[in-house]
Amino acid sequence: MQTLNEIPLSLKILKNPPSKLFFKGNDKLLDSPHKIAIVGTRKPNPYTKTFVATLAHKITQMGGIIVSGGALGVDIIAHTHAFPHTIMFSPSSLDIIYPKNNAKMIRQMMERALVLSEYESPYEPQRYSFLERNRLVIALSEYVIIPQADLHSGSMQSALIAQKLGKPLYVLPHRIGESEGTNSLLAQGKAQAIYDISSFVASIFGINPSHNEENDEILQFCKNNPSFEEAFARFGDKLYEYELEGKIIRESGGIRVL
Repeated sequence: MQTLNEIPLSLKILKNPPSKLFFKGNDKLLDSPHKIAIVGTRKPNPYTKTFVATLAHKITQMGGIIVSGGALGVDIIAHTHAFPHTIMFSPSSLDIIYPKNNAKMIRQMMERALVLSEYESPYEPQRYSFLERNRLVIALSEYVIIPQADLHSGSMQSALIAQKLGKPLYVLPHRIGESEGTNSLLAQGKAQAIYDISSFVASIFGINPSHNEENDEILQFCKNNPSFEEAFARFGDKLYEYELEGKIIRESGGIRVL
């Protein structure tokens, strides 16, 4: 465990910035100009899981860094699919792995990515330390994405922090009755929706990630307008990624390439 030589400027805008930051891993990740927070529920639905995995991967393909809190659910999915281009803030001191269910991934991040904490050893996480951690995740990031959240949750506290700090806030739209927290942010105009992953990534990086349709087996297959069942039998969950990325759309039981 080492101490950062200097607190990042983005954290100094906080009313209560950390006096010290301890780290394990690659502190050069802090130099990236594009750090994007992905935080959310500990119990994501399948739609959210696929979205987070695809989005985290696409962002890092463009040179971005994913920032999160290492929690179960959305956080650890984002870390995993961004690895090693990811930064975690811990609610405990770095000699205490929390949560233990994510110990394997957290240890990998301590070796090849970056894990940060403001707490002197030994420090077990307290109820308030999760909110303290969240303020650091949000402050360090250029953009904040909350794919799924209940109405009264820690993720909604993160949304409030993002609003106070003037961070652009994005959510994944859900059906009525699901993810009531993020749907309320949309309804109140406090967040923007991500309807297409490729377009969202392009808007951040100023690059339109091109896709070579001629060499894409899935797109070539879908140009023949197969049924969803036919395509799924052949390509499995990859179809959901293409749908989230806006490459294909389901129409009347079939699939059309966009």
